[in-house]
Amino acid sequence: MPKNLLIITQRVDDGDDLLGFFVDWIKEFSKHFDTVNVITLAMGHYDLPSNVSIYSLGKERHSSKIMRAIRFYKYLFQLVPGSSGIFAHMSPIFVVASWPVAFIHRKKIILWYLHRSVTLRLKIAEKLCYKIVTAARESLGVAGDKIVELGHGISVNKFRHRRMWEGKCNFKIVSVGRISLIKNFETIINAVALLRDKGHNFEVDIIGKPIMSKDFNYFESLKSLVSKLKLADAVKFIGFVPHGEIDRYYKNADIFVGPLPTGGLDKAVLEAMATGCISLTSNTAFNKYLGPYSEKLIFKYCDSVDLASKLENILNMSSDDRSDISGYLTDMVDEYHNVDSLIIKLSNLYE
Repeated sequence: MPKNLLIITQRVDDGDDLLGFFVDWIKEFSKHFDTVNVITLAMGHYDLPSNVSIYSLGKERHSSKIMRAIRFYKYLFQLVPGSSGIFAHMSPIFVVASWPVAFIHRKKIILWYLHRSVTLRLKIAEKLCYKIVTAARESLGVAGDKIVELGHGISVNKFRHRRMWEGKCNFKIVSVGRISLIKNFETIINAVALLRDKGHNFEVDIIGKPIMSKDFNYFESLKSLVSKLKLADAVKFIGFVPHGEIDRYYKNADIFVGPLPTGGLDKAVLEAMATGCISLTSNTAFNKYLGPYSEKLIFKYCDSVDLASKLENILNMSSDDRSDISGYLTDMVDEYHNVDSLIIKLSNLYE
């Protein structure tokens, strides 16, 4: 019997800043299934193996919701019977909508989900699906026997980078994420101002764009803060970067800062770790992965003074100590969050 997988996702586009990574996931799935069929709301640019077929519902062409629904069920009835199972990526509604066809043909639905909010759709999806797979249990607001923690899927080979720390004296910081209030970028800006007052010069690249109207207001406040602190020469807002190009920003930086509250595992932190960036975060969920260096790399949430202190410690470290931390972080992502291992574990759930 051939092993065929049906994937349902929001977008197949390696240039997308949020979902571009999923093209790498599809490539990995194609190594473990004879055929991979993907139903997607929209598609953009991608380069996938010959055993992968993409079926777009046409959102990129501004198709109507009614037309998308018609296409969705047409593809389901066409593809589900020959599939070994269904993998629904990030949207509980994909589980709810595909369940009747999956039930008729006795196919397992596995949902990949990372969000702490518990919606009615998620509650229904949890009852209908076979498993809910997530990066870390902290990433979910639901609990139960169906939850499987498998780690994030990071393309470590793509991000891996050989670093030279010896003789390093000028440091670049990078931070990646949507420009929104929860990202707390002002903590980084204020910390850099404190360090400049002590004679330390850091450059900062903030990568991301505002999306919601309140995000644009927050963005303006960040630019005003940079101007007020006279940091225009140090802090750069890079804007949107396609996922296929984000690795070079991590590789060109020395330090990553993720000023998020404790919660799920932020993929940007793991990507930075994979490149060997010395990665600082205020999300204590990373304690497990920062190991013996957690005290040096976890700073208090919204505390610019503590972040500045941690950054100064890195500045004062020996090159050997920086190299040890850098290598350790890459190894931890490789061990716990490598996309190769994740897709193998996911594929085995359909056995």
